[in-house]
Amino acid sequence: MSKTITIQKTTTQHSDFMLLVSHLDNELWNELKEDQAQYDQYNKVPNITTALVVYVNNQPAAIGCFKQYNSTTVEIKRMFVEKPFRGMGLSKKILNHLELWAAQLGYQYAVLETSIHFTVAINLYKQAGYSIIPNYDQYAGLAESVCMKKQLPAPSLFKGLDGIEYFEFEEDFMEDGMRCIPMIVRYKLDKAGIKLKLGEWAKFSNTEKVQLAVLSCQQPNEVQQYQHYVAQLVQQHTQHAASTLVLEVPAAWDITTQVPAELLQKAAEFNQTIHSTQWQALSLLQRFALVKLCRSKHENRNFPVALKEFGITI
Repeated sequence: MSKTITIQKTTTQHSDFMLLVSHLDNELWNELKEDQAQYDQYNKVPNITTALVVYVNNQPAAIGCFKQYNSTTVEIKRMFVEKPFRGMGLSKKILNHLELWAAQLGYQYAVLETSIHFTVAINLYKQAGYSIIPNYDQYAGLAESVCMKKQLPAPSLFKGLDGIEYFEFEEDFMEDGMRCIPMIVRYKLDKAGIKLKLGEWAKFSNTEKVQLAVLSCQQPNEVQQYQHYVAQLVQQHTQHAASTLVLEVPAAWDITTQVPAELLQKAAEFNQTIHSTQWQALSLLQRFALVKLCRSKHENRNFPVALKEFGITI
């Protein structure tokens, strides 16, 4: 049975957030015992408006939040996953969302503190790009504490870029700590018959990425030029040839007379539906985005968000 994962922005006063905080505190007292008496005072997060609750099949499963540390930095707090939902990668999802949220608010860095006994958490943070730093503020001199810091991802190049269609849900597009390829570029790559890997995309300069977003790729000569440009970039940055992609003809997003069956099936998993009139009213890139989101396991969580952004659901 597939699991539906949703992430809700909320406050630390939300009932589900408070419920999971109580479970977190109970675990900390059981595991750290007398040491927790010293640390408990530093864990309080009253009235914070930058909190997340993760739901698995509508059950509260995980939480996390951040608060301002200084004008450039946030402090990650109250990261917790309920035991039945561990091993699903929820901690990584929460951390990515918190970091992106903080970056969107203009912060440049994130700091956090954890216990030397929580090796799983320390490894998670290291894999996410955090480095150990000298213990800060109230944690200075406390041998049980491990403090860490990371530079947050830069804001997207494509939000507000003239001449392209870019969606709000793409601001949360992250994989392995890197921003994913935007839908406008993915559409043009599909049209040009090139499969671009995220690692290849990451090597391109910002100017080259923007160029791939704004270049026209409609007429046969434009498609050929686009294909040549991408292949040239891949060869230049990776020293190997670009991978080709089998073209989907006709593409599901090009057919406006009926909603693709795979899309209806995916929508039903979220207790939603897409009417033919709604499908026809979407832009070409919106139709492309929905089809791609419903096919990718990694991006499934963005599917209901995109339905709402496109006005299909409330």
